Amino acid sequence: MKIQLSKALFSILALAGLASAQAQSVTVNPIPVVNDDWRVSASINGWGSASSATLTEGRRSVTSTNSISQNLSDATAGALFSAEAHKGDWGMMADLVYWSLKDGSSSRTAYTPNGDGTISVGDNAATTQTALTGAATYTAYKSASLYLDGLLGLRYISSTTVINSQAIVNIDGTTTADRNRSRSSDLHTTDAIVGFKGRYRIADTSWFIPFYADGGKGPGSNDTTWQLQAGVGDAFSWGDVTLTYRALGFVLPDNHGGTNYTSSGPQLAATINF
Repeated sequence: MKIQLSKALFSILALAGLASAQAQSVTVNPIPVVNDDWRVSASINGWGSASSATLTEGRRSVTSTNSISQNLSDATAGALFSAEAHKGDWGMMADLVYWSLKDGSSSRTAYTPNGDGTISVGDNAATTQTALTGAATYTAYKSASLYLDGLLGLRYISSTTVINSQAIVNIDGTTTADRNRSRSSDLHTTDAIVGFKGRYRIADTSWFIPFYADGGKGPGSNDTTWQLQAGVGDAFSWGDVTLTYRALGFVLPDNHGGTNYTSSGPQLAATINF
C-alpha cells in the first residue's frame, strides 16, 4: 500500500512539474466560466492524514490515535477521488474517501495500590472507513476574483472498527493475570449535508485559494458529520494542482455507544478538466 500511495503522489507531482515546465503565453484564469456548456472535471487526491477514533461501549471508552507516518505505514488499502459536472449555474459533485488501517495502538502502565506490582493495559485497532459524498450545487456568486457554489446533498458513512485489548498484572515480577478481549463496531449511516465551496483568485495570476466546508446530520440524536478544506492552487490549461489542509469528522452512535472519528492533514490533488 505504501508503494501504491507513493506512486499516486509521484503521478500528481509529475503532472505539476510537467505543467510548470510548459510556459504559457497567457495566464490561465482559475475562475470557472459559467455558461450553458458542460464543465466536467475529475481529481485524484493524495491525502496524508492523522486520525483519531474513539469507540464507546457502555461505560467504557477507548481512543486509538495514528500520526500521518503511522497511517501511511499501516494503510492496507485506499482510494480518494472526486468529480464535478456543471451546466450553467447548476451542477453536481461526488467525492470518495476510503481507507483501511491496522495496528493503531496505545498502552499505559500503573502501579498496584500497595506498590508491589504493575498493571499494564494495551489496545490496538483496525479500522475501515468509507465516506461517499454526493451533492447538487448552485453558483451563488461569481466575480472576476471569487467563485462560490452552495451545495446540498448526502454523505454515506461506513465505519468498522475492531479493538483488541490486553490487561496484564505483574506482582513481584510474576504475571498473576493476563486478560484479552476483542470488540468490534460496524456502523453505517446516510447524513444530509449543506455547505459551500469555491475559489478566490490571487491578484490577476493563475494562483488561487480553494475552500470547502460542509456539515450535516443523520437520523440519530448524535449522528453528525463535517468536512473542511482550504489551501492554495495553480491553474493550467488542462486543469489545476492544489495543496490543501483537509479535515473530515463524524460521530456514529449505536445502541451501546458509538464511534467518534476525525482525520486531518495535507492533501495534494491534480484536477483534469474535460
